[in-house]
Formats: sequence, C-alpha cells, structure tokens
Amino acid sequence: MSGREIVGRGAGAGVVAEVVAHGSGVDPDPRPHTVTDHLWVDGAPVAGLDLTDGDDPGAALARVRGHFALHRVTAGGEHVLARDPLGVNKLFYALTPGGVESSNHWIDLVRRGHPSERVWSVPSGHVVHLDPARRRYSLVRYAEPIVAEGDPTGPDDVGEHAARVRDRLEETFRMVAAVAAGRPVYVSLSGGLDSTTVAVLARELVGPFTAVTFAVDEGGPAGPGSRPDDDLTVAGRVADDLGVPLLAVLASPEEVLASVDDVLCDGQDWRDFNVHCGLVNAAVGRAVSAHAGPGPRPLLLTGDTMNELVADYTPVVYRGREHYSLPRLAPAKLRRWLVTGLDSGDREVGVLARAGVDVVQPYALCADAYLAVPTGLVTSPGGKQALAREVMGDRVPPYVYERPKVRAQVGGEEVAGTLGVLVDRGSTATRWPAASPRSSVSRWATSDASSGRATTGSPSGTRSDVSDATDVREG
Repeated sequence: MSGREIVGRGAGAGVVAEVVAHGSGVDPDPRPHTVTDHLWVDGAPVAGLDLTDGDDPGAALARVRGHFALHRVTAGGEHVLARDPLGVNKLFYALTPGGVESSNHWIDLVRRGHPSERVWSVPSGHVVHLDPARRRYSLVRYAEPIVAEGDPTGPDDVGEHAARVRDRLEETFRMVAAVAAGRPVYVSLSGGLDSTTVAVLARELVGPFTAVTFAVDEGGPAGPGSRPDDDLTVAGRVADDLGVPLLAVLASPEEVLASVDDVLCDGQDWRDFNVHCGLVNAAVGRAVSAHAGPGPRPLLLTGDTMNELVADYTPVVYRGREHYSLPRLAPAKLRRWLVTGLDSGDREVGVLARAGVDVVQPYALCADAYLAVPTGLVTSPGGKQALAREVMGDRVPPYVYERPKVRAQVGGEEVAGTLGVLVDRGSTATRWPAASPRSSVSRWATSDASSGRATTGSPSGTRSDVSDATDVREG
C-alpha cells in the first residue's frame, strides 16, 4: 500500500523499542499540568481564560468551548478551579501549607507527597472556589449535558437534526484548524464510521495529516492487515482514498503488557474497557511522538466520545465470557449516564499527554448538537448510521457505512487486540489494583465517592449520582 509506514515489529522496531523503554517508569512531568488546555471563544482560540475577574466565573465559561482544566488565583488569595462540561481534561487538587496544588494526574500529586485520601477532583462542568486561609469552599455547576429523549417526529425532524450536527461539526473543524496550524497533525483511524468521519472532515477543513492505526502483532504468518476486516486493512483503504499517509503502529503482546502499569496510572482507571483502550493509546502516543520528532507538540484528532453521545455500546464475548457489560437501563438514561461518566477515567487524553501528544476530540466539542438528537433515533437499530448518512452523505465511502462496528481494542470482527492479549494472559481488572507494583493505584478503590473525592475504579469520579454508571465503566 502506498503511503504506509509501519512502526513496530519488523521495519522500525528499534524506534518503538526505544520509546517503550522510555515510557516505562519515567519521572512525572515537572509542570503542574501535563495536559494542554484547548479553549475557543466565539470560534477563535484563546491562550487562557481569566476566572478571577468578577464574582461569576461561570458567566465567562458559558462562552467557552473546549477541553480544559483551569486553576487561577485571585489577588485576594482565592483559588478558582474549573473543568470543561464533559470533563475531558481532568483536574485534581490538594491543600498545601501555602495554598492549593493541582494537576491533571492524580498520581502526580500522590508522588509529590500528598496522601491519596487528601487528593480531590473538580467535577466536570463545575467551578470550585477555595480559600484555605479563610477556610472557605464552594462548588458551583455551570454546565450540564442535556439528553433529548423520545423519538423524531418525522423525516423532516431527522433532516433538521442532521443539518444542525453538520453545521456544528464543520464549525468545530474550522476551530481546530486554527490551533493545528504549523503543527504535525495526526488522526486516529480505525476505518470505522466515527474515525472516518473525523478523517474526512479533517482532510477537508484542517488540511494534510498523517493517519495512525494500531494493531497487535502476534508474530505469526498472518499478521495485522492480512484479513479484510482488520482495522489496519480498512484504515489503509480510507487513507488511500483521502490521499494521506498511514502510520501503522504494531505492538507485540509483550509490549502491550509492559505498558499496563503506566496506563493504570496515566489513564487513571482500572476497569477493563478503559485500560484496554489506554493500552492502544499508549502505543499510539509513543509512535506519534517519535514520528513527529523535535519541534511543535503533535496534535492528534480522535473519534472518542461519539459512542457515549449516542450510547453506541454493546458487550463483547471472548472465550466464552462477556466483557464490557452495560447496566440495564432505559436508552435515554443509559445515554445520559455514559456521557456523565466521561468525568471519570482518562483512557485517551491523560495517556497521550504523557507521550507529549496533544488531543482534540471533535465529537466532544459538538456534544450539545448530538445530545439534542432524540434518543429514539440514535439508539434504534441502524439509527446512528442513518444519522451519519444524513450528516455526511457520500463524503464517507460506502464500505465504511457497511462495515460492522469494531472497537480499536478488539481490532477486527475476529476478537483480538489488547482485549485478547490481556485476557489470554490472565491480566484483568480484578487483579490490577492489588497486583500493581505502584501500590498507590490500589488505594483508588477505598476512596470516598462524595464531595469530589475519588470513586471506586477511578480517581476522577466525583458525584454519587453517576457512581453506579461509572462503576460499570466509563463508556
């Protein structure tokens, strides 16, 4: 295939081996925040946001779109901390003798000497006002996802929703183009509907980029890309159609297993689904960072959060056992809990940030438009595909619309990927908290679920009204 570069076993294996070794057990980033904030006001990118001017930071935040975790200090010594409405960027804090210390990664604060039970999380869509000297604290919600229930009223209703989603998507990619200028740009591409839509819009509205696809290479004669349903095969076809190069990231089972501890800490979650996804992103992050080389920090666009927005999840059966089980809820309630559960877990942004890669999730920036689509439309059989056809038309190739749903951690219609690697080697969520050599991870399960303290399964869950859903998985 023209334009394909393979990083991993075989060609380029030495580069990945070097990056994998560097990624294991490194010291935490010395900066307080390791994740880049992306903010836009009235469609234009802004370098920061002043939350200290006036008594209502929520009014300033209401004009902002983006992924952010902000910590500002007023002239009077009050600390103001805020997170984006979906909680894409995480924000933890701990009190110090001199004030408040914050980080995007819970583990960084623990490594700096803060006891885990004294590390707190700012909930998504909230502002925290904290004045340690005066012993004052308040937690204020400024945004909340609103999920449309019911069914579409007719064909015209579907077309109107599709038009709003299309307009919001195109507006979002024009916003992204402004922050992508002058940087190496990558797009996660599995060949599925969500990632292909991102790739098509990025090619049209952002410009040239490198597509990147992950696969586990077991080392046998029939390696990744040998089956027509493989992510690598379909992603290569999409990349060729778009005229962009493809970076194929191949990881051996041993390399996958070597990343588990780092993903547990940097992904801030030990539930199977999110760890399996985090392992994919750990390999992608190392490969993208090495491929981009010195210079501006690379920017990766992904299709994450779409599945939460439309509740597009089904369990996967592997070796006779069901994985990624869902709670038995009505569709609208499941959709809301999955979206709210994005507050917890950091399978993508936190993991990739450790590799020096910035992430933008375009679907998360369009959450309001997608959540306004009636639940009965997007959760009905074929409903998501029908909406996508209305939104994208023939801009997405027919073979992508027709492809069955495949998850990156599974790798194809025949289950494999990081799920297969870990299950076959007995590495599961029931063993991780106690078995991890980074013993602080095991303390996540004992933290208080109230008042912004860590919940069972992840250090970043914050509210009791979503704990039942996020205990199942983030989404």
